[in-house]
Amino acid sequence: MQGIHNFRDFGGYKTQDGKVIKKGLLYRSGGLHKATDADLDELAALGIKTICDLRSEQERIMEPDRVPDVSPVTFFNISMRPIVDYHSRSLKRLGSLMFGKERRTDYIAESYKAYRDYATGYLPQLKALFKRISNPENLPVLIHCSAGKDRTGVVSSLIQQMLGVPAEASMEDYLITNHHMDAYNADVMRRLSKLAYFGVPWKMYLPLFDARRDYLNAAFEQVKQEFGALENWIHNGLKFLEKDRTEFARNLLL
Repeated sequence: MQGIHNFRDFGGYKTQDGKVIKKGLLYRSGGLHKATDADLDELAALGIKTICDLRSEQERIMEPDRVPDVSPVTFFNISMRPIVDYHSRSLKRLGSLMFGKERRTDYIAESYKAYRDYATGYLPQLKALFKRISNPENLPVLIHCSAGKDRTGVVSSLIQQMLGVPAEASMEDYLITNHHMDAYNADVMRRLSKLAYFGVPWKMYLPLFDARRDYLNAAFEQVKQEFGALENWIHNGLKFLEKDRTEFARNLLL
């Protein structure tokens, strides 16, 4: 993809019971607002039927998705908060960056907090998404946020592990993001560096630029803390019944 960074199929992984997630059904990426016409042709060729946008409402307004118009696409939005709102341009926020709370923020700690929230703070919405992609008529699905790293990384990993992919294999898939972020990170750095004119130490944001093992671990630690195990998160958190789980697996596994 030329204008869609971090685009990839997150299927193809083996599960613990010897099955394999089907390729060509589950895709993930960063934002679609800079998609080129060639990118849209490629999305159309893939037959994407559902786009799940994990960005906040403000992000969607500021940078609306570009999608193919040759076939109907259904949108399913889950408004997960970004770790940092890069779109905020208020004088109040600039003051906070220069002299106040945001200047003193620990963005590693903020990342841990956000990842924990992504795993357990949106359970009804995630259940609705998983039910939707259990129906083959809604597949293939593309799940994306802004960078395709944090919110998308957690949701993709949850899907993989729900289907039985070992945690370490899912972690390695998450970390692949680090090989696809150069263009996105360069664009964000270019915007953030302008804060230096106001005396803001913009490099404080650097912990946000990487997919880190301990970030994703924080999400699954929260699952264990609240529910004891992923299985309990599925049954008691998502309230995914056994028939739901069976349908989910039947349509996504070989």
